[in-house]
Amino acid sequence: MSGSDRDGSIRAIDAHTVHRITSGQVVIDLQSAVKELVENSLDAGATAIEVRFQNHGLKSIDVVDNGTGIAPRDYEGIALKHYTSKLSSFEDVSRILTFGFRGEALSSLCALSDGLTIATATASEAPMGTVLEIDGNGRLKSQKAKVARQRGTTITVTNLFRPLPVRRKELERNIKREFQKALSILHAYALVPCSKENKGVRLTVTNQMENGRKVVQLKTDGTPSLRTSAIALWGTRVLDNVTDLDLSFDVETEKTVLRRQNQAGAEPEISPVTSVRVQGLVSKFVIGAGRTTNDRQYFFINGRPYNAGKVQKAFNEVYRTFNVNQAPFVIADFVLPTHACDINVSPDKRTIFLHSENNFVLALKVGYAIHPVNILLSSFQRFSPQLLLDRMYMIRNLSRKRFRVHVRPMRLMPTLGSRRSIKRE
Repeated sequence: MSGSDRDGSIRAIDAHTVHRITSGQVVIDLQSAVKELVENSLDAGATAIEVRFQNHGLKSIDVVDNGTGIAPRDYEGIALKHYTSKLSSFEDVSRILTFGFRGEALSSLCALSDGLTIATATASEAPMGTVLEIDGNGRLKSQKAKVARQRGTTITVTNLFRPLPVRRKELERNIKREFQKALSILHAYALVPCSKENKGVRLTVTNQMENGRKVVQLKTDGTPSLRTSAIALWGTRVLDNVTDLDLSFDVETEKTVLRRQNQAGAEPEISPVTSVRVQGLVSKFVIGAGRTTNDRQYFFINGRPYNAGKVQKAFNEVYRTFNVNQAPFVIADFVLPTHACDINVSPDKRTIFLHSENNFVLALKVGYAIHPVNILLSSFQRFSPQLLLDRMYMIRNLSRKRFRVHVRPMRLMPTLGSRRSIKRE
């Protein structure tokens, strides 16, 4: 480094360096690269998405969809940093329902690979599409080539992380592990997003090694059913010890949140009580129905996969009061108002902050604890009265916390002999 570079004066970083630095924060590994491309396809209204890995993604990644395609007027800005059709102002972030909104993904992939190529056609252009070649800064290099294709878009990323030698070497050394992580995130998208979005999305993932045959890694048929998607991923036996998850509860907004809103003089977007619904699948609450590890636990907020943290811990804690040695199979989608959470936390948007999170977790624990009691009641003869009493005692203790949850009151009624039953009032 020259002396002039060490003089300590403050100067602006050139735009190219800034672009490469920030791009490395958006796309940090193979799974985040694939995630961004699949989310683009879902936001484009695709009902069929195919993810093609070449050599586990080391050579290239192709994502092919039948979405709306890219209009010619958007060619110039399609991969430029912070160009997006999802936002017009910062206030829109609290109301966003699409997976992407930052306008960073394609631009970052351009900076972190040897090249990004897009083949696209709108409904009016099909069956002839246009090939777009993008440079490392996200600028359009060429749009002259034509290709035969139906409506939709194909994005090809070649030699991911080649411009970053250390990260590329790390990817090459751990490619099988990174590929499995990419498959894991694709499993999450195959579940709730592909069974909810666009009236069902058919997702196919393949990998082809050099001089080898193409191997299908996962495939769903596009049926808008969570159970069907689970069967497609893990086989019919996955549902043998699984029951539907359908909870509703209210969460009291913490006073500090309301106080900050009043001090800011904002519109009353945040209400004193937030209604939450949880839908999905969960292991049955009986011995042997769970799993030895928590490898099949998937959590979503409004259909968006996220790292659950305290919420995942709450599920495991309550389940282990029924099945102490196992963890539950869980697919849980939390449906709540967009203003009740903050998705603009990390570049990959998998970290989501929940307003009044402590109250949220407590309300979830009560609702989740009541869920198996209702199941036990439906087949009471299979369980001991003591088990029911233990569950009711736990629910009573949880219910003493300061938050709202709707619980139908129950009381114990003695019957003939030593047996007891629980009767709803």
